[in-house]
Amino acid sequence: MISSKQVLVSGGQFSQYNYNGQISLANRAPIDILTDAVAPSAFHDSGASFDKPKCHPRTRLKIREIIMRWIVGEDEDAQGGKPFMWLNGAAGCGKSAISQSIIESCIERDLPLASFFFSRTDSTRNHTGSLVATLAYQLYCAFPGTQGQTEILSAIQNDPLIFKKTLQRQITSLIIQPLKAHFLKDQTTQGRVPFVIVIDGLDECSDRTAQKAILTTLADSVRLSDFRIPIFIASRPERDIRLSFSSKHLKGVYTRLSLDLEDRDDTDSDIRLYFFDKFAEIKDDFNERTAGRKLVYDWPGDEIVERLVRKSSGQFIYAATVTRYVESTRHRPDHRLDVVLNLRPDNGDHPFAELDALYTMIFESVLNTEKVVHVLSLYFMDISISCSIIEELLSYDEGEVETLFCDMAALVQIYKPKDHFSRRDRMYDPEHSPSSLRILHASLGEYLLDAARSKQFHIDMDYHGIRHVNLVLQYLASCSSSSFKLYSNRVTPITVLASQYGRIGQVPIPLELRQTVLNFPLKEFLEPHTSDCHTYPGLLQYFVTPFLELLDAIAINDPTSSCMKDRQLEILRTLLMQQIQQYFNDDRLAAVLVLFYHLASHRFVPILQPLHIYHWHSTAFYLGYRDRDILSLSLIWSDSGLVFGDNIYHRYMRQLLHDPCPTAKYAVGPVMHARTVLACFKELARTVPLLTPAPQNNIDKVALATDDEEDDAYPNFLSVRGGEWQFEFEVWGPKLDDEGMHFLLLGYIIFLLPRCGRSDALVAACEEHDKMSYIEQPNGPFPVRRRLLRAEINDYKARASLPDYAGRSFGI
Repeated sequence: MISSKQVLVSGGQFSQYNYNGQISLANRAPIDILTDAVAPSAFHDSGASFDKPKCHPRTRLKIREIIMRWIVGEDEDAQGGKPFMWLNGAAGCGKSAISQSIIESCIERDLPLASFFFSRTDSTRNHTGSLVATLAYQLYCAFPGTQGQTEILSAIQNDPLIFKKTLQRQITSLIIQPLKAHFLKDQTTQGRVPFVIVIDGLDECSDRTAQKAILTTLADSVRLSDFRIPIFIASRPERDIRLSFSSKHLKGVYTRLSLDLEDRDDTDSDIRLYFFDKFAEIKDDFNERTAGRKLVYDWPGDEIVERLVRKSSGQFIYAATVTRYVESTRHRPDHRLDVVLNLRPDNGDHPFAELDALYTMIFESVLNTEKVVHVLSLYFMDISISCSIIEELLSYDEGEVETLFCDMAALVQIYKPKDHFSRRDRMYDPEHSPSSLRILHASLGEYLLDAARSKQFHIDMDYHGIRHVNLVLQYLASCSSSSFKLYSNRVTPITVLASQYGRIGQVPIPLELRQTVLNFPLKEFLEPHTSDCHTYPGLLQYFVTPFLELLDAIAINDPTSSCMKDRQLEILRTLLMQQIQQYFNDDRLAAVLVLFYHLASHRFVPILQPLHIYHWHSTAFYLGYRDRDILSLSLIWSDSGLVFGDNIYHRYMRQLLHDPCPTAKYAVGPVMHARTVLACFKELARTVPLLTPAPQNNIDKVALATDDEEDDAYPNFLSVRGGEWQFEFEVWGPKLDDEGMHFLLLGYIIFLLPRCGRSDALVAACEEHDKMSYIEQPNGPFPVRRRLLRAEINDYKARASLPDYAGRSFGI
């Protein structure tokens, strides 16, 4: 046997091998070389997938029409010489389905085309190696027996290693030149779209440098041609692709369509239609095959569909994932839907496994996952917090948040809120608008907060929450008091602190946080704002409330810190008692203070809890001046969900009023009660003319009210919850209606009159009330409360005539 690097002789046979492949390729037919270089699974009609995504009928009609008008040259961008269209959007928003539907529309119109569907998980189509060959093969098939086919085969014949050359050389030789040769010879195609190229999932190309190369090479190649080739690109808005489209190569030659900026109402409408149609199909199919209990005709119902639409967040992948899970032929659809809605355990068959895999893949592509998770945990504490505040709290460099999320644009968007206004002219100020994060998938939060689903990317909010509380307090302690402001249109770190209200006592307080709280410069932080009626109430609500909760939790976990806790409480007490003077010096604010003092102690002074709204104030709001209620004593409900009766700050304030120190100048006594009742009488007179008489069919019931009845039956109701009286009511318009106000005012006066000192003005008010015509109406509203009030008025006038009244209450 004789051998060398180029020659092998064995058994009398002589064969020559060339290791660079030149000889073997030269002996192969060009069509064979072409087909070997193709990635068949990248075709739009590939048999590798039995469930090609495409738009559900009657959905995405508007966006599809825009794209088709651009392809056929009927819109201004196409006529203006823009051969590229870039459709971008979040992961799972339906880009591939739109691409598939556009291709089918082109086929229906007999438009020749070539497509390439990238896939990160398919090794044959997650790179550029097979891109041009796949497009060229489809071009070859689109024009059988033409000069175009001849040019493609000739280019490969002349250079068998063409697919190892640059993208520029491949595109020019195998796409641009064959098209030019074909259309120069075939004059019947003049005025028609010569060829359409669709590239879907460009972000799924694993080499980010190659992504840019594809775009710039296509742009340069098309620019050299003398005819228009519409090139449709669909991808997530990843950083490298965004930069490529803004480069000089593509500047001014592309149209951008963003599904993330699409009208949300339109998208939700499409997803709603999709759900209704798919659930109807699932129901009909199941009812035909089952011998057992069938699904009701309107399953699953409008309410469930609306809930699923909201959870979809405008992303079709959620809707598709839900319906694929529910339509399993091995299970009842209603049981599977219950699993999706967390009404039934999944038994290991998780409905969102596909979605979780997508989220995991994107997180795995991030360079610094630990920092990304840390930022997202802060975002979950306050979704409105700006990137600049996040960077300050976490000691990041300016602009670092945007860099961290540059590879997560498919899930998280950096944007400038359009509700930011310049403080000077109240006009929208995009230049100075702070950038913020926006999660594009509502289900991403569920994924990250569930350790079983997100595994190494899990966010433990108890752990992260306590860490962020410490960072917030350290940040606030370092702020200059003169520079700190709490604007209604600017989110500050204080709201992050407020988000932990109710959670603080549920987790251990680490030593570092204990030290931060107990050494926080409370006086220096609060005192500069005690006279600011705009900033101070917000500080009490968003800062003092969770701060008090922290102090309580620290004292429970570490009894040795009680002295330092008492020191902080004494500082707070001193500051708050300074504000009390305003309430004693103003008649209407006195009413706010007195009602707050007695709140929830009796059914006649209940907490007001409105139904179906998120922001409300007590009746004290109407009796006093809300803007002057600097201690927020009239606040009963807030956007952060702090209910009055359960608010630790308000409990602390009531404790101060009920148990003032011996040197306190002010106490809630008979004089304050008398001033409050006067305010209530004035408000009562305002509501009387607008009262609606009792319904005619209830007159007998009203007239039969006896002296034994404790209170009137009212459409709304009073209830005791946790030892505190609450009054729940529906809201009509901007405030409690006059009938409800009158009902409550009667109760206030009945309760407060026995606690009032002698007042000529109050005696006169009682006598004036006795003269009101509605008092004697047999069928008037609230007969029990009117009778009780008449009795209390008579008692008060009798006591007020005694010589020893001396401005005190009478035996209460």
